[in-house]
Amino acid sequence: MKEKAVLIITHGNFSRELLKSAELIMGEQKDVVTLGLNLGDDIESLRMDVEKIVVENQKANKETIILVDLFGGSTSNSALSVSKNYDVKILTGVNLPMLIEILSSRDKYDTEELIEIVYKSSVDGIKKLGSKL
Repeated sequence: MKEKAVLIITHGNFSRELLKSAELIMGEQKDVVTLGLNLGDDIESLRMDVEKIVVENQKANKETIILVDLFGGSTSNSALSVSKNYDVKILTGVNLPMLIEILSSRDKYDTEELIEIVYKSSVDGIKKLGSKL
């Protein structure tokens, strides 16, 4: 089973802060890179950064799982563009439970199974809370 690297791409600094939060809970993580798209940033530059990271991971014989914040946004479109030429897996709607699940389970499952587990746990993890549970 190949090692899995994680790339988190979000608008603004959300990806960096999300990783910091996960590391606060889990400790320092290896093979995780964050990219943020800020106001005025060039989208093609973001796509090139994504591609560079994916290529580096492939050279190190690592699979890349890309987590993005917003389906249909510049972040997911950049990842999707790179996926046309490289074998990557992309999940949208990244949040802290999703990231923790990926990081804690990535060495236990093959990539396809991991993606399904993380997808299901992410959907199941959304709850409506109120005074009447």
